[in-house]
Amino acid sequence: MVPWLLLVVAFLARLVPVLRGGGLHGILAYDDGVYFGAADSLLSGRLPYRDFLFLHPPGVLLVLAPFTGLARVTSDPTGFAVARLAFMAVGALNAVLAYAVARRAGRVAGIAAGVLYALWGPAVYAERTTLLEPLVNLGVLGALALLGDGRSLPRRRLVLAGVVLGAAVAVKLWAVMPLVVIVVWVLRRSGRSAGLVLTAAAAVTSATVVLPFLAAAPRAMVRMVVLDQLGRPDNGVSTLVRLSGVTGNYHAAGSTLHTATLLTVAVVVALVAVSAVAAAVAAPTARVWVAMLVAQSGLLLAGPAYYDHYATFIAPALVLVVGTGVELLVTRVRERVPRLVPVAAVACLAGLALVAVTGPVHREGRRVPTELVAAAVGSARCVRADSTSALIATDLLTRDLRRDCPLTVDVTGLTYDLASSQLDEGRPGASRRTDAAWQHFLRHWVSRDGPLIVVQPGADGYGPAARALLRSNRVLLRTDQLTVYAE
Repeated sequence: MVPWLLLVVAFLARLVPVLRGGGLHGILAYDDGVYFGAADSLLSGRLPYRDFLFLHPPGVLLVLAPFTGLARVTSDPTGFAVARLAFMAVGALNAVLAYAVARRAGRVAGIAAGVLYALWGPAVYAERTTLLEPLVNLGVLGALALLGDGRSLPRRRLVLAGVVLGAAVAVKLWAVMPLVVIVVWVLRRSGRSAGLVLTAAAAVTSATVVLPFLAAAPRAMVRMVVLDQLGRPDNGVSTLVRLSGVTGNYHAAGSTLHTATLLTVAVVVALVAVSAVAAAVAAPTARVWVAMLVAQSGLLLAGPAYYDHYATFIAPALVLVVGTGVELLVTRVRERVPRLVPVAAVACLAGLALVAVTGPVHREGRRVPTELVAAAVGSARCVRADSTSALIATDLLTRDLRRDCPLTVDVTGLTYDLASSQLDEGRPGASRRTDAAWQHFLRHWVSRDGPLIVVQPGADGYGPAARALLRSNRVLLRTDQLTVYAE
């Protein structure tokens, strides 16, 4: 019954905050709209990299294509809502896989890892909509489940593990990090032949997804997916704030760290470190998880950019290591002081309860007044928005694509691709306000024909000239969620 209970709990933990907040049809994030809009554009015959900006490998577009197809025969909000439910289901499956993988260290480890993944704030936050991290974690946990203890592996399992890891890399390049750690582990446990089979399967899978798009626009794809990402400036999120996000405060990118928060960060980091050392020493099967946690944490903390959902990148390794630590703690208490076993169990449950508080109790997203927007834009042939999520929520995305309207799928992502852009380090909105290339683009973009929906004026970074142009346009609709300007 444990896997089924985990599946239900994890799914509800991702669904309830959305239903209490913006709803399945609301605006939950920025990136999820970019990916869904890019997949819909692909179905319309527009290729990423060649015809529009896309800063990631194309794997997520293929995953979302069936849901954008559904949107074309129903409505954009319906297709998006079903896609979100599917990604919540992926998150729930990840919790079950975490349980299955950690079971190799013991039953208590499996339950602790599964429950922690199901309720941990960053995982709940990232897996409530169509982001990249749920798919990457599915590939990592799926591979670990297939590989078992890494010894005497049948070729079929090696190939399947390579396929899911390669697919994860084709979704987000960060997945290369756990892939390398797992390949090294298999080489050490099963020898060169097993490592080569795993590597070859991963490489062939990634190439199968990526090469058709690379052939269509080789220079543009390399520039967007590799060079633009490597050239991103530091977005002003300190290491302490990133650690706060890792420890459960998944809105840490915009938070101020107080004494209580710092104390929580110190305690959680210390507990994870102790769990990692204990697992590496006492549980050989957990050493690959510890290696993954160290490598992925280093990338997360040292990378130039950090956003709320990035902490989910280390979720698989983190919950497996912590689960193993809980198993070792309960085992030692049972051996030495049996009477304290209930106390240890209560302490672990209390810790998991605190983790749960940072997840399902939140309200996520903003509801969109779709009828008011529809009345405001009237019979306009094309509508623009600074967030593709707004076009999806108002059922305008597919309509505009069918009319061959110009669509900027990732508006703010252009700041990383403009040839003359010189973004300063710091908060994106502030650095965009001082970037001449971006301000030049904004002035021309605001001046284009068609109504404009503005959802995130702060992140857009309007400078004085762009703000003046925006104010000169007639306001068709203004709500707490968005503003619609006339053409």
